[in-house]
This record gives sequence, structure tokens and C-alpha cells, in this order.
Amino acid sequence: MSISFSPFQEEHIPLWLSWVERPHIKNIWFLEDHEAADIIDEKVTGNGYDYPHLIYIDQIPIGYIVCRDLFAYKNFCIAPQGVFANEAQGTFSLDLFIGEESLTGQGFGVEIVKQFIDFVIHSFNAKKILISPDIANKRAIRCYEKAGFQYQGIVNDGVVDCYIMEYKRRDV
Repeated sequence: MSISFSPFQEEHIPLWLSWVERPHIKNIWFLEDHEAADIIDEKVTGNGYDYPHLIYIDQIPIGYIVCRDLFAYKNFCIAPQGVFANEAQGTFSLDLFIGEESLTGQGFGVEIVKQFIDFVIHSFNAKKILISPDIANKRAIRCYEKAGFQYQGIVNDGVVDCYIMEYKRRDV
């Protein structure tokens, strides 16, 4: 099995839009009534702090992963929001989904997250990576624990209670 990542491009939009309409994604990712079409343009044009990618297994696209430079987010946004709105330089967050539901629950997530952590550390010199799964998403929490994230606490993000988890570079 070969895992790889490709920066999100305009030609990925139809696939991404089909994935986010699937119940196993829509019911977790779009709880705040955001419409997928409202946020798709920034994925291609960029915003200076989000770095979206497609996830591939054996050169087949199976999901979406994004890292956010939280320090840049804080500085570029007029009114940064969310549980990670005031982070120090070198701090990033991750978010992801496996779009192909038949591939969920098979253990791919742990290796995907580990490899993307390495990518973020080496590409952006990240010192710390945060993630905030819904506390009800036990499968995701276990995946992140296996990938090296550690529990930091529970915070309400304004919509749901989130399990805050942190991955710290060992050499910092």
C-alpha cells in the first residue's frame, strides 16, 4: 500500500463535492450549516493559511486532508474563530476525512495521519500539531492516539464538544 498526497487543484472539485454530500462526511463536517460550495474556492485559490490535499492510496484518490498554519490564520483573519484561534508560530492543525466509506474502519487512517504529520513537520517546520475531533467520534480519536496525538482536554467549539489532541515534535 502506497500513501501519497497531492495539493488540492481545480480538477479535484467534483470529487470533493461528491464526497462531502455523503452522510458519513456531511453529518460530521458540515454541522454549522456551511455549504460545500461556499468554501470550495479557497481550496483552489488559497488563503495563506490552509493547505488542502487529496489523499491517495496506490494512486487512487480516497480522501481529503488539510493542515492549517494557526499563527498565519490568527494574523491574516480579521476575526479569527474557533478553539485554535490564538496559537503560537509553528503550530498547525489537521483535519481530514476518508471519502470512500468502504475504506473507513480498515486502519488506513493511522498511517495517513502519521505520514501527513511528517509532511507538515518537514514542509512547514511545524513544532506542534493540534486536532479537535467531536468527542462522539471514537474511531477518529483512537486513530489520532495511535498516530501519536495526546489528549489535552475537552472544549466546546460553539457547535459540539471537541476532544483536543496534540502532537509535539520530539526534537523541539
